[in-house]
Amino acid sequence: MAEVGVTVRDCRLLGTLGSVLLAAGSWSAGALPFGVPDGVWAQRSPAHTVLGAAASYAGLVLLVLAWWRLGGLLRDGEPVGRRQLRSVLWSWVLPLVPGPLLFSNDAYSYVAQGALAGRGWDVYRLGPSALGGPLADNVPEMWQDAPAPYGPLAVAATRAVVAVTGEHHTVAAVLGMRLVALVGLGLIVWGIGRLASEWGAGEAGALWAAVLNPLALVHLVGGAHNEALMIGLMVAGLVAFRRGRWVLGTVVLASAALVKVPAAVALLCAAAWSVGGRPDRRSGWSRAAGISLAALAALVLGVGVCGQGWGWLSTLKGPTQVYTVLSPSTDVGRVLGLFAEGFGVGTAADAIAAARSVGMLLGVCAVVFCAWRAPRTGPEYATGMALLGLVAAAPVVQPWYVLWGMVPLAAVAWRLLEDTRARLAVLGLLVIVLPSGTAPTWPYALAAVTGASAAVAALVAWGPLRLGAVPRLLLQERAWVRAAARTRR
Repeated sequence: MAEVGVTVRDCRLLGTLGSVLLAAGSWSAGALPFGVPDGVWAQRSPAHTVLGAAASYAGLVLLVLAWWRLGGLLRDGEPVGRRQLRSVLWSWVLPLVPGPLLFSNDAYSYVAQGALAGRGWDVYRLGPSALGGPLADNVPEMWQDAPAPYGPLAVAATRAVVAVTGEHHTVAAVLGMRLVALVGLGLIVWGIGRLASEWGAGEAGALWAAVLNPLALVHLVGGAHNEALMIGLMVAGLVAFRRGRWVLGTVVLASAALVKVPAAVALLCAAAWSVGGRPDRRSGWSRAAGISLAALAALVLGVGVCGQGWGWLSTLKGPTQVYTVLSPSTDVGRVLGLFAEGFGVGTAADAIAAARSVGMLLGVCAVVFCAWRAPRTGPEYATGMALLGLVAAAPVVQPWYVLWGMVPLAAVAWRLLEDTRARLAVLGLLVIVLPSGTAPTWPYALAAVTGASAAVAALVAWGPLRLGAVPRLLLQERAWVRAAARTRR
């Protein structure tokens, strides 16, 4: 039964309006490039930026609310077909495709690295500043001299994009990266659908948690992050393992690790599940040896085909030079550093380094534990929990890193992500960074609050959250939480 008269069609239309407003706001408040001849993404005046921020946050409110209510319908058992849900997905995705980058300017670094690789230069030794020109000009200052921290397959993809667009068309190159992200998103939709329908707990709920999630939409599509390709390959590899094609699964998961190294966790968990399912120890050792050889062959062949060498293994620590408030180990280290310097027993840098080392050790322990339990929990659940544990312990945490674990976990345990606390965590991660990908200013922040408030006021007045329905919705939410708690007990 649809709650308070809300239907899937209502959610689709509301989310589409939100996506359109978010995309429209990005044309003046997104992560716009500087000094490029492609004038369609030109920098705007401060007044236009403020208006764009208001539109973006109004759209974000509508998109989040549509996703939230759609999850409620699925929780209530509302019958939602595959075609219907995919129509919702593409209605929310397509408005974001032609617009500027949102919530991050990392894609400018991607294309600069692709241009370096296209010239035959070593991206694992040189930074974008060696390139010069409009592509390098838009890379943030802190990354100008930093070598690429990504795998050779990620660099090969950006090199192919720049080879098509040329080095002097920043907008076209970024749109090319968004197309690569859409390929990854398509793999996620395909893989999650199969994992959930065959071995999970419902395709509709899994897709809702994995790809209709606003965190996935704004970062994988809006931000064009290479996480989309990594996660897409990761999910496809898990599908292959589940279907007994462990050689193919190993190759695909090794390819995912060649995009970003954390995907190797999925290979470890899938291998542990596959080996643990063998009938005897001898066949288990044989399967383990086969997976190891296949993974090694895939890595060597992949590195050779991509042509970037093995320098990427030495640049993995590059992102750790950034301090993010989402990293518990770094936050603890900074607090300890204040005490250490205050009492004269050490430096803040030493305290941070020590806390990060302990955090990484805990993260590795979490991965090993989840892999050990994979034969009982399944490779998807083990991968999801292991990656979430690794992210929580990492020295640097960005909001989109959480998707590493959320997506595979959604295939088999989407109701964990449907919990009110999990959804509130998603909302918190959405507001950590700005659509412009830069530090906030007071006018920008005021515009964001104004736009979000206007959207809420409009919904209370005439939308799905009519004022008279608010108490009823809150009571329903509390009743659902209590029912879920009784079920767990």
